[in-house]
Amino acid sequence: MLKKFSIIYSFNPGRTLLPIIIMIIFSNVLQSQTPTNLEVFYSLTDSLVDKIVEEIPKEKNKILLTLNLGQSYSLFSNSIRERFKESGKEILQQPPDDLNVPHIDIVMEGAGVEYGEMYRDGWFDSHYIPRHSVIFGNFLQTYSTEGKRNFEITSVDTVKVEDMKSLENESFPFTKGTVPAEPFISGFAEPLIAIGIAVAVVVLYFTIRSE
Repeated sequence: MLKKFSIIYSFNPGRTLLPIIIMIIFSNVLQSQTPTNLEVFYSLTDSLVDKIVEEIPKEKNKILLTLNLGQSYSLFSNSIRERFKESGKEILQQPPDDLNVPHIDIVMEGAGVEYGEMYRDGWFDSHYIPRHSVIFGNFLQTYSTEGKRNFEITSVDTVKVEDMKSLENESFPFTKGTVPAEPFISGFAEPLIAIGIAVAVVVLYFTIRSE
């Protein structure tokens, strides 16, 4: 019996460390899949372009594009142009003799991130927080009869609080938001629960020994 017991519980470094290594790698992969705040904004501008392209007749493959993004959001200029090209639209540098070409004017008025109330899935799990991202402004598309229209495109997802610093970008203030304080009940109750569990373990230990 002693021999069998020792075989069952013998230490095998390969078998013991392999699951841990897999868990670490899997955890890092999941974390790397969380888009940064700036990447979310690029996605929102893609959605704006897709919305505009849907309104342009498919046979109109050439467009005139004017971007008024201001200094704060000028970094989106290249990605917006590229999105139009990916959608099959050639951007002309100057008006052609044929004036029957869609003219698109996009004005970016603002962008920002707001965080919701912090929470945990369980008492001792990581803190999570809802992330609300938004861009807003107006655009004019000459093939639309509605004239100038306002737009507000949003995205809502959830991120780990511990990842927030790596998701924000110091060079672009609009990618940063204010983090709410941890709920009082959560911060107050967890130490009490931990102490209660420790006391229960000690009591159980001495109870078993006394028996």
